[in-house]
Amino acid sequence: METDSKRTKTVSFRIPEHIINDIEKEAKIKLISTNSLINQILLKYSTWDKYETRMRMYPVPHDSFQHILEHLDEIRRGEAVDIIFNAIRDWTLISRKKFDLHNCLSVLQDYCRRVNVTVEEENSAGIRSYVIRHNLGNNVSCLISELVKKIFWELTKIEVDTDITKTTVVAKLRSKID
Repeated sequence: METDSKRTKTVSFRIPEHIINDIEKEAKIKLISTNSLINQILLKYSTWDKYETRMRMYPVPHDSFQHILEHLDEIRRGEAVDIIFNAIRDWTLISRKKFDLHNCLSVLQDYCRRVNVTVEEENSAGIRSYVIRHNLGNNVSCLISELVKKIFWELTKIEVDTDITKTTVVAKLRSKID
């Protein structure tokens, strides 16, 4: 998403000493520079935090979140896919001002990062693949699979093939998408 080739600007801020000390300590724990951590914090704010209140988002503990997702039956999972799709659409319109495939997938990646789910995009031999890894069980893989299929169908009318395990979803499509 962000690359080192992006233009940067040097700025100066007055930050309470205890906050900068906490950030420096956390950067050392993560084995990254203080500058990198501050950039991560600012990126998170600009892509997520500033929209959280407007979207009425609520933090949910991991165990509670996992329990809810594990107990979705097929009908409720379909309802959840529709709710999540609509939330991603709204978030995309609010934050990116345009609901298209590129912006929708970018917002989906933001959501995934927020809940420690990784998304990798691969393009090989004319097949584009999205590998989505999580630790939330088979039911969540089914939910993610249905969501990805819905996103591509609603926005491009392209059918996506998915393979799932209890920790991974691989979505593959043969169509060229720009």
